[in-house]
Amino acid sequence: MNRLIPPRIVLTAIALAVVVSADFCRAAVDVSAAENVKPVLPVIPSRTFSLVDFGAVGDGKTLNTDAFKKAIAAVDQASGGELIVPKGVFRTLSFALCSNLDLHLDESAVIQAPDTFEAFGLPDPSTLHSQDEVRARVVTPSPLITGGNLHDVAITGTGTIDGNGALWWAWSERAARAQPGRLVYRRPHLVVISGCQRLHVADITLTNSSMFHLVPRDITDLTIERVKVRAPFNAPNTDAIDPGPVTNALIRDCDIDTGDDDIVIKSGGTNVLIENCTIRHGHGISIGSGTTVGIHNMLVRHCTFDGTDNGIRIKSMRGAGGPVENVRYTDIQMRNVANAIVLDLNYVDNNRPDFKGDPTKIPSIHNVLIDNVSIENSTNAGKIVGLPESPITGITLRNVQITAEKNFVINDAEQLTFDNVTLSITPEVAPRPPAPRK
Repeated sequence: MNRLIPPRIVLTAIALAVVVSADFCRAAVDVSAAENVKPVLPVIPSRTFSLVDFGAVGDGKTLNTDAFKKAIAAVDQASGGELIVPKGVFRTLSFALCSNLDLHLDESAVIQAPDTFEAFGLPDPSTLHSQDEVRARVVTPSPLITGGNLHDVAITGTGTIDGNGALWWAWSERAARAQPGRLVYRRPHLVVISGCQRLHVADITLTNSSMFHLVPRDITDLTIERVKVRAPFNAPNTDAIDPGPVTNALIRDCDIDTGDDDIVIKSGGTNVLIENCTIRHGHGISIGSGTTVGIHNMLVRHCTFDGTDNGIRIKSMRGAGGPVENVRYTDIQMRNVANAIVLDLNYVDNNRPDFKGDPTKIPSIHNVLIDNVSIENSTNAGKIVGLPESPITGITLRNVQITAEKNFVINDAEQLTFDNVTLSITPEVAPRPPAPRK
């Protein structure tokens, strides 16, 4: 069922102000489980190890893969401890973490991926002639830092993990869309932990991943705090923090400026709290597009967005869907965003425009509360777009003020409540992008 916002309209020479109070069914949203989530932190033995004791050289040139592997093997043999990466630039290929490990990066310590395809053992893309040849000759490298089936793991300290992603961005799917016929190299992620009980990531900077920066998958008790993520605003698919599925997750006090999703819950999540984060360029705080495991009990609060493509976004699609329910966004400040509030079950992935997936995986969204939100100078107020066979239901906007160039688009949505919502539609209120340099 399609529904339009029932407006009471006040028209001026420069703006259309809409104050809405609809008596639709209110969403019953209880996120107390997320509000009170306290993930258990990893327990790390107090013994310490230094990377340089295993032959590492932080000169920005030497490849230190063997040193990382030997150091982590020693930590594992000793049943755990803290591996200290001191000041310096330590280049390396992929290495895997072990359980009971704190990988600690001192101030001015950098773990860095190589900056040539040759160092990865790969041919330069310019020497290949077809995508078939790429598939035959190129194996995508493993993430720079990886690990699986672990427990009690931490990555801490004020140092930096650098993916040297510019090498790969020029051969991305986005580059191929801009230059038809250009070859595509599948890109590695920066940090991927798959399967872990008690994971803690704190204080580090992640930068310039060739693709996603931090991917914690299948995690129980996840804490990410005071993490900074940086990539150019036009760097393709440089998601910052991509948890999921995850149970009992706390993401707080992070500062993110990237070229894609800033924080996105993928596949599924239960009892998730995101708070006090600063979001700059990127695609905002998102759910999806894959929601197959389902997202239940999620709270986003006390966050700011400035210059972001999207603010609040839940996206999914036929073939990769599951239930998204019991979600609240509160005390949110947005400025200069392109799309303020997006709930979209008809999402299309530009990298997979012909995606079909599992026809039984139909997404749904219901029981979402968005309250105490201020949105200034947005291009689009947003959209609430369900599917004919799966309408979005039980959405409440309460105490929301929006100034935007364009109104909401609402299709296949039912039981919407707009309570004390002020919507001012003002032409050209959003900032214009800078003119391209000549």
